[in-house]
Amino acid sequence: MLCYNESIESKVINLKKILFIGAGNMASAICAGILKSNLVPASSVLLYDKNSLQYSKFDNRCIVANNLSDGIKMADYIFISVKPQNVKELLNEIKDVNYKEKTFISICAGITINSIEKVLTCARIVRVMPNTPLLIGMGTTALCRNNNVADADFTFVEKIFKSAGDTILVEEKDINAITATTGSSPAYVYLFIKSIAESAEKLGFNSDRTVELVCKTLIGSANMILSGDKTIDEQISMVKSPNGTTERALNVFEANNFSKIIYDAMKACEVRAKELSDLND
Repeated sequence: MLCYNESIESKVINLKKILFIGAGNMASAICAGILKSNLVPASSVLLYDKNSLQYSKFDNRCIVANNLSDGIKMADYIFISVKPQNVKELLNEIKDVNYKEKTFISICAGITINSIEKVLTCARIVRVMPNTPLLIGMGTTALCRNNNVADADFTFVEKIFKSAGDTILVEEKDINAITATTGSSPAYVYLFIKSIAESAEKLGFNSDRTVELVCKTLIGSANMILSGDKTIDEQISMVKSPNGTTERALNVFEANNFSKIIYDAMKACEVRAKELSDLND
C-alpha cells in the first residue's frame, strides 16, 4: 500500500481523485467496482481509516493518506463511509478543512443531507443507499443529492455505483422506504433461503447442496420475472395447479397472512430508518 506524498500527487493531478474515509467492507466493494470499470486508476484512490488493518481489503496500489487533511486536500470526491454513530465526530473534525470544491458521498444509514449540511455548510452532498450484493458487482443503489451538486459530478457518482450494479435516482424523502425495499431486503432473502433449506432437512431431504439448489431456484425464478413475458401473478399460476401441491403450500402462506408479515417487517425497517435520521438531525 502506498502512502501519500507530493510526487504521487503530481502524477495524478489531472485525474479525478476519490477518498474513502472509513475503509470497511462496503467501501472496499465500491472501490473494487471503480477499479474494475477503469473509472480511475488505483493511484487515484485514497484511503483513510483509524484502523490500518482495514487497508488489506483494498488494491495495494491505492494510496493511504497520512491524515484527513491530506486526503481531503487531494480528493475531488469524498466517501463518508464510517459507522453512522461516528459521523458527527468526523464532520466536526473536517469542518475547518477547505472542502468547498469537493463532492461528499455519504453511504451512512440514517444520516440525512440536512444533518451533514449543518456542519459542512454549503457542501456538495450526495446521499446513497447501497446494498451488500455490491460486494459481488450485483448491487442496487439509490441516490439523491442536494442542490449544490453539479450534474457532471452527480453523473460521475452514479457511474461509480453503476460499476458495481444497478442504480435508481430518488428523492431523499423516499430513502427510508428504499432502505426497507432494497437496502435491508438481502437479509430477508437470506432468511427465506435458510428457512426453506432447514424445512427441507426436517422433511428428510439431507444434502450438502440444498442451499445451492434453493439459491439457483431463486435466481431462475427472479430471472423469469425480469424477462417481462408474464406478470408475477401469471408466473405463480404457471407453478400452481388447482388442488395441487403448490396451491396447498400457498394456502398456508395466505392463512398466515404472509404478505402482511412482509409489510410489517418492511414498515418496521422504515420506521427505524426514520428514527435514526431524527436522532442524527
